[in-house]
Amino acid sequence: MNRSGRLFQRLKSRRLIALLSPETAAEAVAVYDALDPLGITLEVAFRTEAAVEGLRLILSRHPEALVLAGTVMTKAQAEAALAAGAAGIVSPDFVPAVVEACVSADVMCLPGGLADAGKQLALKAELCGCGLAELKEKFPYQWSYKLFPAVSGGRDNMGLAEAWRGPFKGLTVVYTGGITLENLAALAGRDPAGIFCASALAAKSENPAAMADGARRWISILESGRKAAPGDTSRLGEKAEARTAPAGRVVAFGEVLLRLSPPGCGRFSQTGSFEAAFGGAEMNAACAIAGFGLSSRFVTALPSHDIGRTAMSFLRSFGVDTSFILRREGRLGIYFYEKGASQRPSQVIYDRAGSVFAEVEAGAFDWEKIFDGAAWFHWSGITPALSPSAAAATAEAVRAAKRAGATVSVDLNYRRKLWSTEEARATMTPLLEFTDIAFGNEEDAAEVFGIAAPGADAEAGRLDLDGFRHAAEELARRFGLQKTAITLRESLSASVNRWSGCLWNGREFCRSRVYEIQVVDRIGTGDAFSSAFIWAHLSGRSDPEALEFAAAASCLKHAIPGDVNRVTVDEVDALVRGSGSGRVRR
Repeated sequence: MNRSGRLFQRLKSRRLIALLSPETAAEAVAVYDALDPLGITLEVAFRTEAAVEGLRLILSRHPEALVLAGTVMTKAQAEAALAAGAAGIVSPDFVPAVVEACVSADVMCLPGGLADAGKQLALKAELCGCGLAELKEKFPYQWSYKLFPAVSGGRDNMGLAEAWRGPFKGLTVVYTGGITLENLAALAGRDPAGIFCASALAAKSENPAAMADGARRWISILESGRKAAPGDTSRLGEKAEARTAPAGRVVAFGEVLLRLSPPGCGRFSQTGSFEAAFGGAEMNAACAIAGFGLSSRFVTALPSHDIGRTAMSFLRSFGVDTSFILRREGRLGIYFYEKGASQRPSQVIYDRAGSVFAEVEAGAFDWEKIFDGAAWFHWSGITPALSPSAAAATAEAVRAAKRAGATVSVDLNYRRKLWSTEEARATMTPLLEFTDIAFGNEEDAAEVFGIAAPGADAEAGRLDLDGFRHAAEELARRFGLQKTAITLRESLSASVNRWSGCLWNGREFCRSRVYEIQVVDRIGTGDAFSSAFIWAHLSGRSDPEALEFAAAASCLKHAIPGDVNRVTVDEVDALVRGSGSGRVRR
């Protein structure tokens, strides 16, 4: 991923740009040093003579810095900004010569105004030698435009962005001009994917600490998931209220398996019967998300016989949308699960080769319709491991999700019984280029990508948080991820574990509360973690709050038989608040 690609990922994640017209180069560095650790991107406006030197000085001290050059009106200015190290160029108008200079250098270009959104996209596509659809897929950082002014005369112009996204679906819009702390919540509620640029973020450059404190208030508004109050939201004086329900639909893609287990903790060799249930990583997540009350759609292929129909009914019992599930002749994948106890580990045996899902192919699903109205797409490393055709279908899905403007998450889920580390690395690496958030454990990152957590030994019950921070940061850096969440399991025995989670979001590393667990069923606990984080994120909770919710939800899953987490939001929140005694509730 090039620098503009990394910049685009950062902007989509953080959604804030601080506009600065520096009086001196040192001022530009001071503002960058104060705001960059918070995840806020700096735009250096070419309104003063210090702009170019400020860019140069930032890049000389921070070679990996991702900085925008703003108010660029001529080809000469664009070339000077590029030579100074700008990762993206912003213009207050559509200037073809500036667009040409940026595209020829493969650098993000953000022209602006109240018109010309289509014209600049058409020019970018022509210069890239492709059509609009290919521009959106191959150069997502060019599928963008700046709405300027966003606010004028006390009213916003955000309806224009809504109109642009009719023919140009998934267009990333940067709003600038008239953006203030007071109207940010209302504007962000109108466009939950919008990026907001304001000079007010850099207004106290003489006092970096005060400037950073002020910036945190902006971040808090975006992370709290606030939205405009009902009524005429174009009137920015109206009060904003907290979001009470998550918006958008979550789509998950993967296989449904029939799980067969000896009763209790019996061994395969001694059982005369098996308990049957349905499971599968992505299905578990889809069901849990629906159980939390969020619209959830699951995409898979099921046999056309009665067992396939029973699996469909199981999904529907959670309220999962099954309208895009394929029904085909063939078999359902199976896995056998022997539950461990004390010092005897659990074991899983797969019998899923040649299942109807393993044989799905690219082109089998209408992804444009599937992602209509979707806010999020979740997949896992298990699906592309099943077969080359399933890997091709997964690649098709992640690309379509990004075209639709959905956030894409992956549970890395390395299964050594399905493929080798070399096969996993070769297949997963290009898929992660289209992914925003990764979930996993220490083995996933270490075995597939060689990213270890130094000093950690989960089997010995020893964790080194600095090592996990290193692993999370390196995963995010290598693949341009917005966030990386890692589950932390300390296996004292098969029956007793300590459980928590940690998160790196590009600016801070945090760890959840640690739970000591008596394990009833540990299958699906990682899926419980990822699904709870997705729900919390879409509900507007901050990253630390989402992490605590995910850790608590997955803690509770350890006490529930079967693959799927069957808990409510209230039950999880009660545990987050400290109610973990397990006393009878009357």
